[in-house]
Amino acid sequence: MKKITKIILADDHDVVKHGVEAIIRQNISGPIVIKVASTNELRNQLLVHKDIDLVILDIKMPGGNTVDIVKDIKANHEDIKILMYSAHDEPQYAVNFIRNGADGYLSKSQPLEKIALAIKVLENGKRFVDEAFDGDLINRKGEKDLSLSNLLSHREFQILSLLATGKSNIDISEELNLQKSTVSTYKKRIMQKLNIDNNIGLVDAYRTDFKISSN
Repeated sequence: MKKITKIILADDHDVVKHGVEAIIRQNISGPIVIKVASTNELRNQLLVHKDIDLVILDIKMPGGNTVDIVKDIKANHEDIKILMYSAHDEPQYAVNFIRNGADGYLSKSQPLEKIALAIKVLENGKRFVDEAFDGDLINRKGEKDLSLSNLLSHREFQILSLLATGKSNIDISEELNLQKSTVSTYKKRIMQKLNIDNNIGLVDAYRTDFKISSN
């Protein structure tokens, strides 16, 4: 379990930031809380601070698309947890952000104290989703959603999607600024998780998943 002690709180409403910070300080000993009001400020703080544990991110922020922000954080800072904090109660928002790499989704309509619960869940390496949304992450057979975006980590899914476009390990290593050996390790891990032993099988799995997710 990795303790969460250094947090970026990204919201353009000061009242929200102050309320969330108060809850964090009540439940975490000596936390470092960095408050930002735009996606540009968030990006800058991530460049300055290399040891951030958690980003609590408002679903709508000045300066950029928050789905893209989530993808960027996970691509460049895989160990950082992301908790979306949203005024939207519609379940499709939760599903969309979780599938794009967020580790949790909490509605602002819930009691503020749930922030503390969400942090504890994320510390234990689990995903946090409001009970109101969790049913939408269940498939029609009553099982947990087994789409590739749930089976694989964000980085693994990202590499699989690039492999599916025909890119080589060298191409991917250059595009993602990774060592070729690191890409090879991710590829082996993907094959193990999906029980696939060749590139054709990986491409077929990705295309099948894309068709299902698009329906």
